[in-house]
Amino acid sequence: MNFQNQLRKNFLTFSIKLIFIVFILFVSTTLIINLVEKNIYKIESINYLDNTFRELNTKIFNQMGNHNSNLEYLESVKNETIDKKLVSTNNYAFSQSMNLRYYYNIYDYKLDPIYEELHFSTLRYNMYLNIIKDRIENDDPLKFIMYSDLDNNNSYLVYYSGLYEGDRLIGVDTFVIDINDLSYFLLPNAGNYIIANPFDTVIASNNYEILNAGGNFKYSKNYKLNGVRYKVTRVKKDYYTIYYLEQAFSLEKYYIFMLFILILIIFLVIYFSNNVIEKIAKKNSKSIESIISDANIISLGKLDHKINENLEGDFKNLAKNINEMLNKLNSEIELNKELSETNLIYEKKKLDSQFNPHFLYNSLETIRYSMLFDVKEAEKYILELNSIFRYSINNNINYSSLKDDLKYLKKYLDLYKFRFKEKLTYTIKISKEMDDILVPKLSIQPLVENSIKYGFENSTKVHIDISAEMINNLYYIRVHDTGISISDKIINEIMESYKKKKNLTNHIGVHNVLRRFMMLYPNSTLDVRRDNNGTIFEITFKEEIG
Repeated sequence: MNFQNQLRKNFLTFSIKLIFIVFILFVSTTLIINLVEKNIYKIESINYLDNTFRELNTKIFNQMGNHNSNLEYLESVKNETIDKKLVSTNNYAFSQSMNLRYYYNIYDYKLDPIYEELHFSTLRYNMYLNIIKDRIENDDPLKFIMYSDLDNNNSYLVYYSGLYEGDRLIGVDTFVIDINDLSYFLLPNAGNYIIANPFDTVIASNNYEILNAGGNFKYSKNYKLNGVRYKVTRVKKDYYTIYYLEQAFSLEKYYIFMLFILILIIFLVIYFSNNVIEKIAKKNSKSIESIISDANIISLGKLDHKINENLEGDFKNLAKNINEMLNKLNSEIELNKELSETNLIYEKKKLDSQFNPHFLYNSLETIRYSMLFDVKEAEKYILELNSIFRYSINNNINYSSLKDDLKYLKKYLDLYKFRFKEKLTYTIKISKEMDDILVPKLSIQPLVENSIKYGFENSTKVHIDISAEMINNLYYIRVHDTGISISDKIINEIMESYKKKKNLTNHIGVHNVLRRFMMLYPNSTLDVRRDNNGTIFEITFKEEIG
């Protein structure tokens, strides 16, 4: 693809991404604002609805309490001589405080009407009165009931309370509210709501379709009525439940419209940007395309290829500078390549030539001692040595997991235990995170060998503790022996050799351990120190493989 087309493609891609991001932000912001506003409005409506309904309940229950404390009123109920004037006197202040129409009825203990402002003559209503009386006698905390009058296709909320002479029930006090009046009184203009009693019977709602659908409301998070989908929020109170119904927000039409706008904007961007890009690209496209073409050849690894310098203006200087940089780069690459190959080959050969014979010599020496005590056991350990040595000279395995490598080190230690019996003990403890860490094969063996060699010089018993752990992203491998061990002079020789990164001593094994680790982990360090129990060899490194 030439420079001009590439520039056009990049510009268009950037523009489309930018437009798409702006579009997504716009849609997301619009939806979030819409949902937040709806949620705030919903919460305010539910709180207002709850407070209004609670206030109505409080007023009615207080008024019923006033009736039950009025001796003249109770005496009239008892004698069934109550008249309209007495009722009006007792309810006048209450009526003034109410913005809601109600009907007041009084019944005697047998549920015969003493005073009625709204008469129900059906047997069904008499059944409801018996339910009310039963609740009063059983001190039920629920103080209202929903009654549906099937004759006039209307529903009423009936508040009730007992009238007592002392502890004896002598009558029933009721306030009857038309559900249509109640729905308008509670919240006439706020969404769609339902108030239901604990038995899911609708007490009030400002949605007449819900009222006409039946006396009960079955809760569902997604409610559908007459083809309209609602999202339902349920808020449970002490003796009633509020359901707030939000009409499901239709995103389909909104997204279709916004998609159309997005497509239109993209089309306009493509049209106008195409003209602008052609003007920008024509002037320098040939020079840039020439440089890009040569750079593509160089990127394939042909570093001896040169950039065409027969160009215009600043592009000519750019080509010359690139060619000079390539010349210097080629020279440095050749030099570094030669040095790296030479050093690597020398280092590997040197380490291998020192490690394998040294390891074999010490192992055979152990077997020689073993033959003096138990030939059959010695044969067994010869096989173990064979296994170890095969592992050490296997050119297909340069590095092994620490867990696997320690298996062969254990075999090596068992060879020595055969020789020294209870005079030599050892422990191997490796943390889980160190199991799969790569190490040079049998790299810890020279440290163990060193502990055995110097440990038994001045001591009859030696214990070797081999441990590996990770602390603060650093890996530690330690070999700690408890013999009299090596002298300070030898420790100083080893550490001096480590600092100079060149072995000038006879301690080939220890030096090679560090060098082999450094070929895998360039940041490896060696520390040799003494404590009250013996000598510690410690290799430290990070998992940054070289």
